[in-house]
Amino acid sequence: MGPVSASRPDAQPLNVRRTTVSDLTQAWTGLIAACLLYAAACDISVRLIPNRLSAAVIALALPFRLLDHDLLPGIAVTLVMFTVLTGAWLLRLIGGGDVKFWTACSLLIPPSAAAQGLFSLRVILCGGGVALAYLTLRLLVRSTLPIAALPRSRRWIARVWRAEQWRARRNGSIPYGVAIALSAWVTFVPSVPH
Repeated sequence: MGPVSASRPDAQPLNVRRTTVSDLTQAWTGLIAACLLYAAACDISVRLIPNRLSAAVIALALPFRLLDHDLLPGIAVTLVMFTVLTGAWLLRLIGGGDVKFWTACSLLIPPSAAAQGLFSLRVILCGGGVALAYLTLRLLVRSTLPIAALPRSRRWIARVWRAEQWRARRNGSIPYGVAIALSAWVTFVPSVPH
């Protein structure tokens, strides 16, 4: 049976769903969520946020800044953020990967002072929460998760736990990428056009 002619009175309309800007926005937002989640996981497991991940966040943020017609102010705010965070890195307050990731995430956020200030405040507060969790971890450092007792698909959890115990005993670094990713997500989502 061939296609239905639109000139016939009994012709049924084709139920073709068109892709809308909202659909593309949701898909793009999902990619951003995946990048943020992967960055947090990398920072927890190996204390490293890959440069390509920060670059991907920047690439994914650009269409949102274009849709909001604030690409140039967004880039300007991102450069200011990079300068400030580089100063914090020089003072050894934050790691280099965190500087790049925080800078990349700042491009996701609308370039207004209120939105950027809220984002930075959330990163700082969430970072304090992560630091508190790691102080608590240092108290629990004696308990271990037996790798053999876990199913094969979950053994990575025990490996990460053991690595965290090792870091805690040596006063290792805190995965600030978790705070950055969570704060970026919480600040970014309300600004996404629907």
